[in-house]
Amino acid sequence: MTRLLMLVEGQSEEIFVKTVLAPHLLRYGVFVHPPVVLWTKRLPGGGGFRGGVSTWNLIRRNLLPLMNDSGAWVTTLIDFYNLPADFPGWANVREEAVPQQRVVVLENCMKREFSHRRFIPFLALHEFEAWVFSRPDVVETHFGINGLAEKIRGIAEGAGGPELINQGVSTHPKVRLKSLVTRYKETSDGPTVLEKTGISAVRGACPHFHQWLCSLENTGHGVSGGLRGPSGHGL
Repeated sequence: MTRLLMLVEGQSEEIFVKTVLAPHLLRYGVFVHPPVVLWTKRLPGGGGFRGGVSTWNLIRRNLLPLMNDSGAWVTTLIDFYNLPADFPGWANVREEAVPQQRVVVLENCMKREFSHRRFIPFLALHEFEAWVFSRPDVVETHFGINGLAEKIRGIAEGAGGPELINQGVSTHPKVRLKSLVTRYKETSDGPTVLEKTGISAVRGACPHFHQWLCSLENTGHGVSGGLRGPSGHGL
């Protein structure tokens, strides 16, 4: 059984991993440990605050303990939207016109920051909530709002796909959802809609997510052809 450690940005991602992603990967022989939510601030007396990204150093500090386990694979689930300006490689990709290229460059820069050979960095393009746009009919049924599917579909198709819904302050996926559904709750509705949507639909509508999922699946013993690395090569 392959073990996978995962650093996630917030509670929505944590719930999604536990309820949707982990059961899927288990079929591939990949056991996902309970995901680690980013610590944003630790209090002297214990405890603190989790969720959100403010600096690259914060991400690095949260990843290093996971890297100490050389026998496990390590990955991330962090939004590309609103990444801190000190993120590795950020200055070199700000002028890139194609979001898919920008996010891959940043993931590669992130990988070079660590020596862990089983590290699969991942940035959700443009953010976790983009995946909710994969099945507009499911969103409409979940909230019971007539005509919602058409609006969701229009936004996704207008952008060229859910992952390409841009990262403007007033136009990123989460804020668009909240503008259409005022009662939208990201920590409950988001993961629930994605569970109803299903992994297959999300990966079909979101190529970058699909590539990441393939990489995770390929680490497992359950994949035909034995244990393979993210590129498909033997380990």
